[in-house]
Amino acid sequence: MIQVLIQNSAPRVEYAFRLVFETLLHCPVAFFADQALFARAEGVKINYTDDYFSGCLNLNPHGLLSENTIDDVHPLVFKWDDLPVFFNVENSFLPFDIFAATFYLTARYEEYLPGKRDDKGRFRSEGSVAFKNGFLEKPLVNLWVRKMAKVIEDINPESHFDFSGFSYLPTIDVDNAWAYKHKGPVRNVLSAMRDLAAGRIANLVERFRVLMHLKPDPYDTYSYIRKINREQGFKPIFFFLLNKAGAHDRSMWWRNPFLRKLIKSISQNYEVGIHPSYQSNFVRGQLTSEVLRLQTIVKHRVKFSRQHYLMLKLPETYRVLCENNIEADFTMGYADRAGYRASIATPFQFFDLKRNNATELTIYPFVVMDVTLKHYCRLTPKAALTKIEQLMDETAGCGGTFISLWHNETLRDSGSWAGWRVVYQKMTEKAAALYDEHSTTKK
Repeated sequence: MIQVLIQNSAPRVEYAFRLVFETLLHCPVAFFADQALFARAEGVKINYTDDYFSGCLNLNPHGLLSENTIDDVHPLVFKWDDLPVFFNVENSFLPFDIFAATFYLTARYEEYLPGKRDDKGRFRSEGSVAFKNGFLEKPLVNLWVRKMAKVIEDINPESHFDFSGFSYLPTIDVDNAWAYKHKGPVRNVLSAMRDLAAGRIANLVERFRVLMHLKPDPYDTYSYIRKINREQGFKPIFFFLLNKAGAHDRSMWWRNPFLRKLIKSISQNYEVGIHPSYQSNFVRGQLTSEVLRLQTIVKHRVKFSRQHYLMLKLPETYRVLCENNIEADFTMGYADRAGYRASIATPFQFFDLKRNNATELTIYPFVVMDVTLKHYCRLTPKAALTKIEQLMDETAGCGGTFISLWHNETLRDSGSWAGWRVVYQKMTEKAAALYDEHSTTKK
């Protein structure tokens, strides 16, 4: 048990301490405002006030956690041995306020501030403190917490913390279930005419061969995905886009019997989540309709979500998910760069900065996406695998959860995606090897 003396009860303080100790170190926290009661408490004691007390760990608060406003805060980064840190404090057992810094990163404080967005209104990775200071590819919060735990254990030899082991969670986004099959004659004819007008003869030939049952549909990679993950003992989560076709949403009609059959089949053995459409970010009630569509198909409540195009506007996107009883979201990551958007490799609760309260929504941050590696970073399959393995080692080293984001269509192993199946296969093999190396149990 960690005993914490605070000046005043504040949602941000409790959130940050619980994230650090209960989520990352599996150690319960008790808060005290009364100094006499705190003095009589047993166990590891942290004084998180402006006053100094003997017989405990003193940490002067930076001040961020006692506020209930959103100010223009831009941290000044310095080094704590080999780790970048910020929010320096004096006369404390750590050189920085780890709780305020953790809160700043995981609550995504900087994403509430004015700054450049891309053409879709998304927060740009280059504007983040992690990118500017070179730690986007490090799960910094996990590393801080492990190092702090060692400091506490050295000061209090009777204390002991349990660290989480490495885990891997593969996820699949299904934007377009098939390239040609099950789309009806009208849609196929119109698409064929566009290919002909654009001179895409190879697409025409492939479409004809698929529709004549001479070759499988290139996007029909579901058996392969299941096989690769089953061999290594992993169970991916599938996210389905169920909006009508549009400029940014190319999904099939949700009542299409073949699509419904596919979703039902996958949901029998795997978790299935909603992939909220691009349009749902601009049309009130659209997300509710899409969630209900998926629930109608799978016959149970939908708990998981990931935004199409990784459309994430804080806090609005997450508020809508909460209103629709979504329990976990997997959008936290950048489209243009791999790494740790919230500087953490562990699922955590969403804190609504504008309302200044913690919510029941769990955020699952992903680390790598196929499109990021190929299109944004312009990596070859070999270079992409090297990057994945590097990030996976970083995650394993701090006992984090490595979440990958792939698409059914990018695993077709043909056309521009030729050679990328081996990346996916080697990634799952690497994850399985890390489980063995770190003596953890697959879930």
